[in-house]
Amino acid sequence: MSPRKRIAIVGGGPTAVYAVKNLLLKADNLHITVFEAGRVAGCGLPYSEDHNTAEMMANITSVEVPPVLVSLADWVRSADSRLLNRFGIARDQVSDRDFYPRILIGAYYGDQLTRMVQACAPSQTVIIETGTRVLDVKPDSTGFTLFVKRDKNAVRRRFDAVVMATGHRTDFDRPEPLPGLFRSPYPVQDLKVGEDRAALILGSSLSAIDAVVGLASRYGHFVGDENALSYEPLSKQPLRLVMASRKGTVPDADFFYPIPEEPLLIFTAARLELFRQQGQTGLLAKAFKLFRQQLVSDDRDFADGLGLQRFTPEGFARAYFAMRKARQGFDAIEENLSESKRDYRKRQVVMWRYTMMRAHEVFSEIVPFFDQRDLTRFRHHLAPVFADAYGCVPHLSILRLLALHRAGCLDIVALGEDGAIRYGAGSFRLEASGREETFGTLIDARGQNAASISQLGFHQLDRVLSSSDPLKRRNGQREDDQFRLRLEGRSEADIFCISIPVMMERYPFAQGLVACSEAAEVVAAAI
Repeated sequence: MSPRKRIAIVGGGPTAVYAVKNLLLKADNLHITVFEAGRVAGCGLPYSEDHNTAEMMANITSVEVPPVLVSLADWVRSADSRLLNRFGIARDQVSDRDFYPRILIGAYYGDQLTRMVQACAPSQTVIIETGTRVLDVKPDSTGFTLFVKRDKNAVRRRFDAVVMATGHRTDFDRPEPLPGLFRSPYPVQDLKVGEDRAALILGSSLSAIDAVVGLASRYGHFVGDENALSYEPLSKQPLRLVMASRKGTVPDADFFYPIPEEPLLIFTAARLELFRQQGQTGLLAKAFKLFRQQLVSDDRDFADGLGLQRFTPEGFARAYFAMRKARQGFDAIEENLSESKRDYRKRQVVMWRYTMMRAHEVFSEIVPFFDQRDLTRFRHHLAPVFADAYGCVPHLSILRLLALHRAGCLDIVALGEDGAIRYGAGSFRLEASGREETFGTLIDARGQNAASISQLGFHQLDRVLSSSDPLKRRNGQREDDQFRLRLEGRSEADIFCISIPVMMERYPFAQGLVACSEAAEVVAAAI
C-alpha cells in the first residue's frame, strides 16, 4: 500500500469542517491534520462562544445551512434537553425555516467535526490541533513544510497537500491605539462603554447589529417576546448607542421565498458560460444586460420605478440605494418588518428581492473570470447592492433594534459624503447630518474586508506565488483547479486557498456557509 497522503488544513472553522467531510467521502489512505488557532475547532469566529453571546442571531435559516452528517434541523431535534432549554427551543416546534443563535450553529459544527473524527475508516485519520497557529508555509519540490507554534513551542511539520481555510481576519493580538477604540465588535463580550455610557458604532449592517445587541445585553435586558418586546437599562443613566454608516440604512427583515429556490429562466449560468467562452473582455456588460431582462420579466414595476435611463452597473447601484435611502429611519424599519410578517403569513414573494437573491449566485460563477476593469466595477457598484438585497436579518434582530430605539437608547446616522468622525481630548466626535455628538467609545463594526494572500502573513509562500491575483480564473482552466495556487516551478502543486478574506476579492459572496461548502467540495475533488 502506498503511504498515506498527508493533508494540512490551516484553520478549523466551518470551511475546514466541509473540507474534512469531502476529503473523507472522496478518498481513502489519508492523514488529515486541522490546525486551529482558537480554543475550539469547528465553529470559527462567527459562531464561536468565545466571541459571541446567545443574543447574537445568525442571518441564515436552518435549511440553508449545508448539512455535514445530518441537517441542522435534525440535529436540533435530537439535541439533549439542556441545549434546548438553554436556547428556549421546543423540540416539537423545530422548523426548517428557524433562525438560531450563532453559538448554537457553532455547537452544531463542533459536534459534526467530532463525529467525523470518531467515524473515520481504518485507512483515514483526522487529527485536530487546537491552540495551534501556523506561522508560515514553505513549498519545495516534493511537498510543504509548515512552521507551527503551540504554546511556546515552534516545530516544523511535513505535508503533501495544504488547504488554507482561515476565516475572518482579526487584530486580537494588537493593542488598541486609542482608549475606547475597538477595531472589531468581536469578542462581543469585551465591548464596554465609558463613564458617558455612549458608543458610536461604525457600520449599520450585521456586525454593527451584533455590537449594538451585545452592548445592550451587557447594560440592560430585553423583556417580552416577538409579540411585545421592550428594553430596560440596568442603570438610571441611559445607554446611548449610535450606528453610523455611509448610507445610514440597516438590512431589511428576512422575507418569504420558496425553499428550495427556483432557478432563474433567463439569467442562467449556462448562458453566462456561453458569453465567457467568447472571451473575457466586456463580460460584465453582457451579463448585466441579461440580468436586466430577468429583472424586468420578474418585476417590471420595480425596474420601472428605479427610473433608469441607462441600465448600467453604476446607474443601477445609484438608483437602488436612492430607493433605500428614501426608506430610512425607524418608522421605515418598522414598516418593512410588518410587510415581511404579512408576506410570511400569505406566503407572498417580493419578486425583485427573490430575483436578486438568486441572481447573485449566478453572478458569482463568472466574477472570477472578470478582467480587472470589470472586477472593479462589480465590486464597487453591484456587490454592495446584492449584499444589501439578500443580506436580510431575523425578525428578532429587527425587533431588538426597535425596542432599543423606543427606549431612547439607539439611533442611526447617515454619514453621507461629508460626515466625519474625529478623535480629540479623549473622545470621538461625530459630525454628520447636521448633528455633533461625542462618544467615549468607538467600535468599528463594518465587517470583514477582502485581503490579499500576502496579508495572511505566510511570507515564504508569498515569495514563490506566480501571480498577484491567484484566484483569477482563465478560460480552459479545470473546474477543480479554481482554488489551486500557482507556484513558480510547480504549477500543479497541491496547495489551495479557500480562506474567506482572500476569496472575497474574486468571490465577493464567499462569507456565506453555502459558498464555504461548495469551495471545500471543489478542493477535495482536486486533491
